[in-house]
Amino acid sequence: MRMLTFLLALIGAPAPAATDAEIDRMIKLVVGEFSNRPLVDAAKAKGAEVPEPLRDVHHMFATEVAMPKLKGRAVYVEWRHDGPAGAISGQRVWAFMPSDRGIAMMFHTLKPSGRAILDGVTAPDAKTEAVTIADLRPYPDSCLIYYRPEGGGFVGENTPGACAFPRTGSTDETFKVDAVLKFMPDFHSERTLIWITKTGQPTPAPEDEEWVYNRIR
Repeated sequence: MRMLTFLLALIGAPAPAATDAEIDRMIKLVVGEFSNRPLVDAAKAKGAEVPEPLRDVHHMFATEVAMPKLKGRAVYVEWRHDGPAGAISGQRVWAFMPSDRGIAMMFHTLKPSGRAILDGVTAPDAKTEAVTIADLRPYPDSCLIYYRPEGGGFVGENTPGACAFPRTGSTDETFKVDAVLKFMPDFHSERTLIWITKTGQPTPAPEDEEWVYNRIR
């Protein structure tokens, strides 16, 4: 009976809070240079029409940067078309912090003022210390990704069905996203189910996207 009580207590216990050492280990897997070229080439070799997320080769820089005005440890992510010298195709700031559900990750897109500071930053740069939350658009707290150690790296997901926010530039459309991200020694991957719902309209089938970026260095 005492053993049963002990096991039930374990099942009901919350996940242990992330430690600084775990976040250090995760950040080392997050930062670096990556490319989705192998995935694009493999998709095109099949001869079928290549789905939207795989039509273009993107080079990805992930750089830990100092942003003391932001909550958590910040990584600036910049994607470029075709290769490291290509035009910028996407930008995010990821912030990592401990939580009672493991390592929490907050997504931020960039406002014009943030882009003015961060465009082209691919190594630590003191100018990033000027970035404030006013320069970014954070996703809602409901979109936080929670990571756990798994398979030599970290796997994270948001609370299913919780992440929703208005579509930029629209007054009656909403994005709803369920995402699973992996940071492994040799690659990053992200799989997302995306619903774009419109007021008064039935919920459509989700768009299913998967990105895999192999580590270059």
